[in-house]
Amino acid sequence: MRKFTIILALFILSFAFQVNAQEYMRLDASFYSEALDEVRNVDIYLPSDYYINTEQEYATIYFYHGGGGNQNSGAMYADWYKKMHNQNSTISSPLAIFVCPDGSCEPYMGSMYLNSSLYGNFSDYMTTDVIEFVENNFRAKSSRNFRFSCGTSMGGAGSSWHTVNNLELYRANFPMSALTVTNEEFILHFRDMVYAENNSYHNLSFDAGFGTQVFFTLAGGYVPNLNMPYSFELPWDSSGVLIDTIVDKYMQYDISSMLRDIPEDLELAFFLGCGTEDELGFYPPYLQFMDSLDYYNIPYDYSYYEGGHVDNLETIKKGFCYIDSIINYYYGPGGVEIIDWKQSAVSIYPNPFNEQFSVQFDLKKDIQTELEIFNHLGQKIKVLESGVKLAGISQYQFDVSDLQAGIYFCRIKIGDDVLVKKILKTK
Repeated sequence: MRKFTIILALFILSFAFQVNAQEYMRLDASFYSEALDEVRNVDIYLPSDYYINTEQEYATIYFYHGGGGNQNSGAMYADWYKKMHNQNSTISSPLAIFVCPDGSCEPYMGSMYLNSSLYGNFSDYMTTDVIEFVENNFRAKSSRNFRFSCGTSMGGAGSSWHTVNNLELYRANFPMSALTVTNEEFILHFRDMVYAENNSYHNLSFDAGFGTQVFFTLAGGYVPNLNMPYSFELPWDSSGVLIDTIVDKYMQYDISSMLRDIPEDLELAFFLGCGTEDELGFYPPYLQFMDSLDYYNIPYDYSYYEGGHVDNLETIKKGFCYIDSIINYYYGPGGVEIIDWKQSAVSIYPNPFNEQFSVQFDLKKDIQTELEIFNHLGQKIKVLESGVKLAGISQYQFDVSDLQAGIYFCRIKIGDDVLVKKILKTK
């Protein structure tokens, strides 16, 4: 790997913390990007014990901001991830390093994080320069099992495209309010929206409306050789038919079609989030993306919400919870987790799991026990065990291969003690 030099000093903006609280220190950093041939900014959020536990290595979450944003746009998401991590009692792994690179560029809202003659090599910047800078200068684990990508809108699309197109990079991806599938339904929706803002398919003005601005961003990224001025003729003919050559270029970046090239034995997962009334027409492509994930047996979970092209706190928290559970698995010794109660100790492993997981009881006396599985809606879907267990150590292995991939909850009751444990089925 190339060794980068930090161009500007790192400034610790906040260092007041309690180590056990898993707070963040925000560092403003800059480095020279060979791909863009310029200095770029990046915000690095380090766990509060980073300079205390000097042997600890950390997982990394890379946040791709949306159109019109910059490295500061990730502050809110880093804070939400931190709060979710601290509130989740099932997570024993350390807080991940949260990285927010500056993906801003002119003249439009963004590059879609792709290489183009208009914007520069933003794909190489994100997938090579940023990761090498982080892993050469911080104690970030240099393994895809400890790298995760997420983003919103333009950043969600960019993070997904990089995840499936560079399989050595990321273990899981969380795209929110992003274009995941370039299908005919989306193209027609976008065409009508842009026409409504301009009353024409031609002589478009950049400031004609939100949809038109997004089109300039999409076209500039998805059609790499298209150097658009601020006034542009939409690539539809007079009857509103999209020119075939432009359609072909858009389809090169259809994330759904790339899934067929993912090896069956590669562990990769997605968490999907989008508003069901997204005005950019992104919700229907998510449904098609889910069909593709099902077809290729790629694990995922999702959280859709009533609303438009806006952030949704509950969906973001669920997405980060999904990522954190995978991080927790790779930090643990085979995913073993021990819950100590006054009258028993219970071990659950592995978690996440593929088709089976085990529960081991160490009971101090004969006692009534119950194990049940609930889905993410709180509905009981399976009773694993119910009855009196004898004192001592007993181990049970449960086959749950009939369950779809996703997040479930295992309710364990031993006598009067009750624990609800989140479990993740990956395949």
